[in-house]
Amino acid sequence: MPKTKSDSAAEIPLDSSELHPISPSMLLPEQCGEFELYLSQNGTMVLYATRGELFSEAHRERLADRGVEHLYVKQAEKKFFDNYVREHLADILADESIPGEERSGVWLDATTALAREAFDNTLPKSLNNVRFSRIQKVLRQSMTFFSRPAVLKHLSQFVSQGREHYHHGIGVMVLAAGIMNTMAHDDVGHMVSVCSGAILHDVGKLQLPGSLFDVHEDELSPEEREQMHSHPVLGVSQCASVQLPQEALHCILFHHERENGSGFPSQAMGSVLPLHAKVVGLCDEYDNLTRTKPWRKAFTPFEALSHIKSQTDRFDPELIKKLIFVLSKAEIM
Repeated sequence: MPKTKSDSAAEIPLDSSELHPISPSMLLPEQCGEFELYLSQNGTMVLYATRGELFSEAHRERLADRGVEHLYVKQAEKKFFDNYVREHLADILADESIPGEERSGVWLDATTALAREAFDNTLPKSLNNVRFSRIQKVLRQSMTFFSRPAVLKHLSQFVSQGREHYHHGIGVMVLAAGIMNTMAHDDVGHMVSVCSGAILHDVGKLQLPGSLFDVHEDELSPEEREQMHSHPVLGVSQCASVQLPQEALHCILFHHERENGSGFPSQAMGSVLPLHAKVVGLCDEYDNLTRTKPWRKAFTPFEALSHIKSQTDRFDPELIKKLIFVLSKAEIM
């Protein structure tokens, strides 16, 4: 049973930089974690539970009664806590006793860690079947959670932060899930495939110089613009050894195509584009507009939607309506 200082547990001399705070609500009753837990008492860290000890509902209630907002794990053991969260993510997301904002934060942490790996070009074969299957598993556990408008509201506080490609991928995925939930929420497999494609839609950019994306497209030379326009094809090529579903490949290849044929890489018309790829393309545009770029400030949601609505020949008007509906229900506009 977990111990506290009052149970004569040993005080642990640990620097705060060695510890990572976690909410006690993340520890599910009748589950064990392969990490030690520490409790801060009077400025001293006390061992609360050893590795592999069972955590019970009584322990969570006792911590809540004492007003304990955080327990701590060692930074060196955080990877074991991350694994624990991924294994039990469905139960955490379904636990209504945990505030929605907290659950949203846990989901974002878990998804960001996986997306970061998939986009880490310092790793050999950063995107492989093992890492992709982890992304799919997290998304499959998340679909019911994403059907609630409040979730998008909570996540909107976090997903606009960060300039890395995987931050943008997660932002696009969250928006795409909101729109897809208005159309195909009962087909979980289809939803997971589209959402995984949304996260990975810009993976081809890893094969291009980062400087291409630090300036407005109009400032690129014709050769540089051609390079930049190749990233959807490069993304599909990069995924050749990974068993991506067809919907995910569509999202990667077609996310810059437009209704009037003005997009790239193939100038395909909207009539031949898969609906889910058009959803990701619209969400990609909105998320890009609402992110700060080196050459401009972020648009407000209203400004971004106004800009998109002014280009109805480039985007499906019905999908624009669905995006507005989703943002409105989430109280983001």
